[in-house]
Amino acid sequence: MAIDVSWNSRLKVEIVCEIARLLGVPAPHMSTGSKEPREIFDLVNGRLGLGIDPKSDKPGMARGIVEASGRRWAPDYESRGATVTKSGLLAVLEAVEFFVRE
Repeated sequence: MAIDVSWNSRLKVEIVCEIARLLGVPAPHMSTGSKEPREIFDLVNGRLGLGIDPKSDKPGMARGIVEASGRRWAPDYESRGATVTKSGLLAVLEAVEFFVRE
């Protein structure tokens, strides 16, 4: 399943909100600078029962989510400072769609 290309033009906050909507939970608050909150990865892990180590950093959590869906984690999905890029967040969205539509 591929993400609708219209998501490429969306903001990170919109992607986080869509992930939360698919999980049936309220979207976590996002700080300024559109840094994705760790809470979204914790919510995905918990709601989907993926068993990813909760001590993992944000990129580690995101990587675990993407790889649990059978997809590959690309180097450009994360950046310095333990941040997940927009591409990485889109990969998490795609993984969540895979799990909730199964």
